[in-house]
Amino acid sequence: MTHQQIIDKLAARHLVQSIDEDLARLVYTAMCFHKDDSKQASYILTKLLLRWNCVLKAGDTVSVHYKKKTVLALAVLLHKYGFTDNNITAESLQAIDDLNADVVLDDDFFRKSEEIKKFLTAEPVKLKRKPTVPENITFYRPKDVISIQLDNRYYAAYIHRLSAPNESTVIEFYDGIFDHVPTLAELERLQAKGQKFNDGLERVANFSICGLKFLPDLANQVQLISACIETKPSNSHLSESIGLYTVKDIFMIQDDITAMFQ
Repeated sequence: MTHQQIIDKLAARHLVQSIDEDLARLVYTAMCFHKDDSKQASYILTKLLLRWNCVLKAGDTVSVHYKKKTVLALAVLLHKYGFTDNNITAESLQAIDDLNADVVLDDDFFRKSEEIKKFLTAEPVKLKRKPTVPENITFYRPKDVISIQLDNRYYAAYIHRLSAPNESTVIEFYDGIFDHVPTLAELERLQAKGQKFNDGLERVANFSICGLKFLPDLANQVQLISACIETKPSNSHLSESIGLYTVKDIFMIQDDITAMFQ
């Protein structure tokens, strides 16, 4: 039994690809900045779940079977990258039983279920080198307006352009916090949100986001509110920006959102 054999049985290629690319980014960063295994695990799991809990803790908008496949894919791919989490593993073992009970996957998955469970509960092998970071491809386009969910709050952003053809999105946030995916009408009255620097000035803040790839987002974190919107959020009240934009990825931006909107 191998990790690839298990994820092939899930029949969820793009879901698996999305989680795999997320973990490659997180594990690479964790291995760059943390030498201790426990600190690496804490960094990875905290940021990973802030994103994928948008599926796991979603309401009826996400199907039960998709949630089950997601938690199982998370367990398998965490194991592949040399990490494990007791809660995710326990939920994945239950997911195997639930998927079998509802006959969601094929007979081979059913026959191999006990072997899969044994594989997932075995100690994972630590990576000896950093994983390769995925390409920064995106299916979002300039003039898209998107919502980003973080800890049950929703933040809206305008995509000004791409940093290169079909690559990282350059976004600017609207100055608003919502308890739901905002509508375009709710955003029309909002100005752009600036970022405060050490000089005390709140400046224009644009971010180039790597890892904002799939549309729709398989993690259910990013929602497209509308496309082809010509009117940008006004930033005339903000001081001049420092540089064109700040380069982040879909996980690093979590800290910026928290700092900007605290």
